[in-house]
Parts: sequence; C-alpha cells; structure tokens
Amino acid sequence: MRKALTIAVAVAASACGSNVVCSMKVAVNGGPQETVECFAAGAQTPSGSAVSLAMTGTLPDIQVAEFAISLSSAPSARTYGSADVSDSGGQVQTTASAHYVQSKTGAVGSFSVALTDVSPVSANGQTAYFIHGTATVTLTGQSGAPGTATITATF
Repeated sequence: MRKALTIAVAVAASACGSNVVCSMKVAVNGGPQETVECFAAGAQTPSGSAVSLAMTGTLPDIQVAEFAISLSSAPSARTYGSADVSDSGGQVQTTASAHYVQSKTGAVGSFSVALTDVSPVSANGQTAYFIHGTATVTLTGQSGAPGTATITATF
C-alpha cells in the first residue's frame, strides 16, 4: 500500500505541477486532535488508480500520518469503504515510536472516503485527479501501542 501512496503522490505532483492542499486532524489513543496540512491527490497507475492523503506539515508528537486506497477504476464522486476498494493502507507513527495501522488485508482498522468532486488532469502521459471531499480513518495500535489513532481530513 505504501507503494500506491508513493505512486499517487508522485504522479499527481509531476502531472499537475501544483499541490492539492488539505487539512488533516490526527488523534492518538483518545488524545486531542492535532491539525496539520496535508496533500490529497488521485492518480491513474498502470495497475489501476489510487487516492492518497499524506501529512505535509509537522506536529510535535506525530512523525507520519498517511493513508491511501487502490481502486480498480478511476476515482469518482462517491463514498468508498473497504468493500469498494482493491486495497487500503494507512499509518500513524508517533515520536515515541508508537505505530498505528489501517489495512484492508487482515481487516485492521476502518475507513470512509467521501469524494465530492474529482477532476482529471493529464500531462506527460499520466493522469492525476484533483480531489475534494472528506476522509475518516481509524488505525489500530501495533506492537503494544495503546488504543487507536484517527485521521480525519477535509480536502
């Protein structure tokens, strides 16, 4: 899934030449939500499409917050859950090394992505998608990390 996230961000950035900025809130183990800037994009890949969200700003307690879904066809304006995607994956990693994940494989965590507007842009033989909508992701603690983490984003 990390590959899908990387591909979507790279293709979108190269095809569009500009950022699609969003606002992401991250909360860990019932703590307060911390707000950070993020990048949201969709991209067509040789094996399908991907929609991804990644934290671009900094937070004092969070090192990484990212999430992506793989789709069998181009993204469209609708709501996506686990049954609607080929794959999904996300992670939150804290500065204290607590790791939280979401993955369709193994049914770890959950998510809902509601795309309200999807606009394709093609360049350099690639198609990227400017996307607008919301996402809510619940990630499960791993290797002793307590509780859950949540990502909520508006883009």
